Amino acid sequence: MKNTNILFKAISLSALALTYSPSAKAISPIIRSFDSVRAEGMGDVRYTTGIFEENFFGNPARMTENPENLFQLPKFTIEAGSSSISELKSLLGAGGGLSSFTGAIGEPLSARFQMIFPAYYNNHFITDQWTFAVGLVTGAQMVGQLSQTGNVTPNTIIDVGPAVTVARRLLPEDRLSVGITAHTEFRATSGNAFSIIDFLNGKASTALKGGSGLGLDFDLGTTFLTHWGLGGFSYELGAAMNNVLGGAYDNMGMRIAGWNGNPTPSPRSVNFGLSARKSDLWKFKSFLIALEFTDLGNNVNGSFFRTIHLGTEAQWHLISVRAGMNQGYLSAGLGFNFKFFSINLATYGEEMGLNVGSLEDRRYALDFGFQI
Repeated sequence: MKNTNILFKAISLSALALTYSPSAKAISPIIRSFDSVRAEGMGDVRYTTGIFEENFFGNPARMTENPENLFQLPKFTIEAGSSSISELKSLLGAGGGLSSFTGAIGEPLSARFQMIFPAYYNNHFITDQWTFAVGLVTGAQMVGQLSQTGNVTPNTIIDVGPAVTVARRLLPEDRLSVGITAHTEFRATSGNAFSIIDFLNGKASTALKGGSGLGLDFDLGTTFLTHWGLGGFSYELGAAMNNVLGGAYDNMGMRIAGWNGNPTPSPRSVNFGLSARKSDLWKFKSFLIALEFTDLGNNVNGSFFRTIHLGTEAQWHLISVRAGMNQGYLSAGLGFNFKFFSINLATYGEEMGLNVGSLEDRRYALDFGFQI
């Protein structure tokens, strides 16, 4: 029971956020409603490369590129930053005292849990020109920092709700695709700052009661397959606007009692990029490379360089090898896609400061899921 309590406190502490310290740089993370382990391994490119659930909060037009019809059984994502993992080990070894937290001062602490279930993807809906997808997305993310004074400001975000996407192929050779996603999410976010002493004494529960609300929003997207043939590659342009209505999560009411504030928003963002693909490259049955600029509008006061993503993916039999650059930090990943089961692993760096190179949060992610 003692270890269980320590573990609970460690996981909860990973939910700390945006706290300012005299000796540490304040963090200003980009908050996203959804993350993909596949995309994270390839520099977080997704608007010209996304498939299946990656497009519910990415580029809805990419649903036309799903390789098959699919019914998604539970798919889980678990992710944690290196500092969070390190502090969890310290807590378990030190017995949970206040001194256990000293190594975390000034370091970014992050974690994420995500589940897709159920979800259905139909690549030829009504006619061959239409595609349809629907899924229920549940997620909880935490990112933060412990100040030198022992105060923490929680920034935990919990989302749950359905997403529905409709996309259509246009023009000869299906070169143009357009799509729209409607997602209704209930969001609850944490509230006021509290001290570590309050946390260890169990008096911080009121700080976790922040804002809540139910919101309806839309994503719009398009892709275009060019006739360029440089190097034997096929090229795709993609662009999307996420959260067209502003992502405030308050336009449908529904609040939790005691959580009466406004939830943390996901601002409207513009995203665009270019990808290139080639079949049968060397020993790989397919290879792609993409350059994208994302989160324009969801990068408040941040450097433009935080929006740059570069990634590659090469497929060899049932294995996908990935690499890239996310906001200037290296990323890498592996994917295994079997008939009824898939698993993806990734490591990537996320910028916690306003400028690239300020403070890296090195994260490790795993997803696994079943499908028919």
